[in-house]
Amino acid sequence: MKCIWLKSLKPNQIAINSNLFNKFNRPKSLVINIGMLKMKLNVIIKNDILDNYLALSTNLTDKYTIPENIPYEIYYKEGALYLGPVIAYVSSGSKQFKKKSYAFNLPVFLDYNSIKGLIITCTESSINVDSGIVEGYYLDPNAKNLKNAWRYGKFPLPNAMFNRSFMPQKKIRAIQNKIGNKIFNSYLLNLDKWQTWEFLSKDDTLKKHLPYTEKFLGIEQLKSLLNQYGSLYLKPSNNSGGIGIMKVDKLKNGITLIDNRGKAHHFSKYKMLSEFLKNRISYINEQSVDAKTNSRFLSQFLGNKLKTPFIVQQSVHFEINNQQVDFRIILQKNSKMKWASSGLVGRIAQEGSIITNKRGRKKMISGRKALTSIYGVSEKRAKRIELEITNIIIRVVKMYEKLGFHLGDVAADITLDSNLNIWLLELQLYYSITGWHTKGLRKLYEKVATTPFKYAKALAGF
Repeated sequence: MKCIWLKSLKPNQIAINSNLFNKFNRPKSLVINIGMLKMKLNVIIKNDILDNYLALSTNLTDKYTIPENIPYEIYYKEGALYLGPVIAYVSSGSKQFKKKSYAFNLPVFLDYNSIKGLIITCTESSINVDSGIVEGYYLDPNAKNLKNAWRYGKFPLPNAMFNRSFMPQKKIRAIQNKIGNKIFNSYLLNLDKWQTWEFLSKDDTLKKHLPYTEKFLGIEQLKSLLNQYGSLYLKPSNNSGGIGIMKVDKLKNGITLIDNRGKAHHFSKYKMLSEFLKNRISYINEQSVDAKTNSRFLSQFLGNKLKTPFIVQQSVHFEINNQQVDFRIILQKNSKMKWASSGLVGRIAQEGSIITNKRGRKKMISGRKALTSIYGVSEKRAKRIELEITNIIIRVVKMYEKLGFHLGDVAADITLDSNLNIWLLELQLYYSITGWHTKGLRKLYEKVATTPFKYAKALAGF
């Protein structure tokens, strides 16, 4: 069915022709649903309306913005009509967001024609659960450019929400009470590295893919683990983006530490290393504003109260020409509401860098190309490795789903050692794909940017 808008209709009226009237069992009234807005409208018959069309008043409601210039999908079920989907994208942003600057931080709707409906972008603070009003901008698919594509309005609560904000859990629960469990990525804080390892290592299958990890307790522990593994990473439990990471290697003439900026520090004695770490870790903890927030985040699900600021972890990284290589896989729920890989990317660090994020990275290439050109495997073997990586990360996210996380869009950082063993380094619930305009990765970028909205549409019932 399709919708037209008529000035001649009263706000409490809906017009259909006699064929549709009979098909609907000759109702006197119909309930219409647009997001969480529900209205009972009186039916009038207008035979100049085409089959499978319905007409609504241009003055349908004064409270909400209901755009008339977008293609809604409509279905009829048990005496009610549903117009939609109505999807909200909740982005991180300031309370007072402005159209021009805000628009460039929005998702790219490259496949709107397969989604349709009312797509709203807003911030956490612009959602008023009590009044049922979402203040933000809606996507006008008829606009000629992105600058003019977003139009301001006040909308009803949506059918589904794609959360990309650090929304408080109290507000998440309030929204869930209104729209059901249809807000995904409802827990967006970066997962604590120690609690992640402790939780996932309970699964014997996953434990084989986790670098050995301990809470960092002191220099004697570090010395013992260096004797065992030869190379270790020290990582803040709560930070992301490579902040505070250090790599420690045991050499014949002492110990070398490389920080996240690629600067090497050499120590002839462990006592000297110990003093350096005390000062460095103290400084990093002072800079880590999110540590306490993140500490409470996963603890409520896993029952852990103890937080450790740093972990020490077995080094499993692969290097070529003094450049580290790792991979990022994007796992997303699709229009069938099933987990699937949207893409695998190989990330190659700058020479001497111990991180492969934007600050320490030289380039990105497709995961398939990285496997065949860097690891030298066949195309067939590369496909099998990609499938194995996908299955491992699906197993990981399903463990979190059992805790009550509603996930739909996650990234995982993994590496393969020289023996092609797969190691999970980190699971990311909040990640960036802005750099994926890289040549050769455009199709992957488009898929990653649009798939969550196809999942949201399915969640919305359309």
